[in-house]
Amino acid sequence: MANREVNLTKRIQTTQGLRFCPVVLSANGRVKPDLVLVNGKQEHHSEGAYYIEWYEGARRRRLSVGRNAADAHARRLAKEAELNAVNHGVAIATQDCDGRVSLAAAVQDFLEEKSLQRKSKTHADYETALRYFQLSCPKQYLQDVTRKDLLSFTVYVVKN
Repeated sequence: MANREVNLTKRIQTTQGLRFCPVVLSANGRVKPDLVLVNGKQEHHSEGAYYIEWYEGARRRRLSVGRNAADAHARRLAKEAELNAVNHGVAIATQDCDGRVSLAAAVQDFLEEKSLQRKSKTHADYETALRYFQLSCPKQYLQDVTRKDLLSFTVYVVKN
């Protein structure tokens, strides 16, 4: 059973440096803007950005979702819905509402196309390489992948 929980945190400046702190929720489940829990106590921090975090297997993923509390909460709910759908075997749309293509969807489309064009051994090699790339790359959208991500992938492959 896959993990479907998504946490919403805010990265703030503390006396110990930058930290990810859980946000404070109101009674109706909405995020209280700029309120976070630091060492169990509520504090107001207008600086910093909100992040969603979830697990893919044993690996924690974090994604910045901006500085607006309401937008961050909406992105958290959308990610939970996506993880729930994937867990139940539902196909996920390849484009975000912004028109961006998710990295996972791009990989899936590429592999489906190559399965028609290549021999099964070649297809298996592509599949393995792309699985390793997805493990090494924290980016969620294809448009966000940079040359630096590809160079990091080569280091990841050499180490593993």
